[in-house]
Amino acid sequence: MDEKYAELRQAVEAAELVDAHAHNIITHASTIPFLSCFSEASGKALSFVPSTLNFKRSLRDIGKLYCTEFSLEAIKNCRSVSGIATLSNTCFEAAKISAVLIDDAIELENMIDTWQHKYIVPFVGRILRIERLAEQILDEGIKNGKSWTLDTFTDTFIGRLTSLSVKVDTWRIVNVVALKSIAAYRSGLDINPNVTKKEAEEALAQVLVDGNPVRITNKNFIDYIFVRSLELALRFDWPMQIHTGFGDKDLDLRQANPLHLRNLLEDPRFLDSRIVLLHASYPFSREASYLSSIYHQVYLHFGLAIPKLSVHGMISTMKRLLELAPIKKVMFSTDGCAFPETFYLGAKWAREVIFSVLRDACNEGDLSIPEALEAVTDIFSANSKKFYKLDVK
Repeated sequence: MDEKYAELRQAVEAAELVDAHAHNIITHASTIPFLSCFSEASGKALSFVPSTLNFKRSLRDIGKLYCTEFSLEAIKNCRSVSGIATLSNTCFEAAKISAVLIDDAIELENMIDTWQHKYIVPFVGRILRIERLAEQILDEGIKNGKSWTLDTFTDTFIGRLTSLSVKVDTWRIVNVVALKSIAAYRSGLDINPNVTKKEAEEALAQVLVDGNPVRITNKNFIDYIFVRSLELALRFDWPMQIHTGFGDKDLDLRQANPLHLRNLLEDPRFLDSRIVLLHASYPFSREASYLSSIYHQVYLHFGLAIPKLSVHGMISTMKRLLELAPIKKVMFSTDGCAFPETFYLGAKWAREVIFSVLRDACNEGDLSIPEALEAVTDIFSANSKKFYKLDVK
């Protein structure tokens, strides 16, 4: 059996990786607990993380990478001595990541600027989070004494996105390659593509009353921002990434099922859009697979589900994605955030899981070995390069 799949194993281990969804890495010791490297939990729930399968497995993986003891204290000590630059180079070199697309909306202590990731990885692209952009625009106006109306906000929002659509070939600027929405976190995925101007005006007024700095949670206003953004995404040929499935406890998982997107996907205005469902939509992986099989505009990423689940969970989730999803629509990502180890773990276990799933597909007659070899390249890099139109040298 091992000899039969030696070529597949070699292809998986040697594959170039394009990380199509991640977040910033911090520069120095942070107030973020290192346990957050292994879980989406927060607060008191973090105390239970060391008893999870993911933590126990990942601790051994990191210990082997750093050539240290398999204990939390030993690894934390190694991190404090080595420094973030050395750790980042070690993790990315082991991961063989050639490109990373970064959602830089999460603000962390001592955060590296997005362009500075070019010191770590050959190609960096920016994913622009639309809700964060809207909040920044409103905050800037409030600070300057501006009285917002829906029309003035919309003009400013569209103008800002339009300016970011221009490609700039400068070291310190990272071009936008995709938009992203966290509507699932704020108001759910039952997005109304036909929110009225009156509803949006009333929603904006409520948003401005709710607090400063602005945090947008009003459903009508989130839906309005989403629709305007998707219109511009079509105009500028940007994909729209959408958080689906699990996350931290701010998320109401019941509203994060991608099936709620049906009204949006059926809207004639957006049939030519390109929608990316993030995180394998776990635990709604079959639902995501179904949507990608019947809607030509729906694509899938599986970061976060890999490596945050158990080994069985990662393999079964990947198999559920491929039950119906076209292989050409499935893309690798890590959802790496704050810690360079998250990128390494995402890459390591993506290789293990993809090998296991493709090997089983060959054994079961779904794929031939040449087809599995093509799937390796497609899933790890080719699909993302084509989809995001990346010039990765």
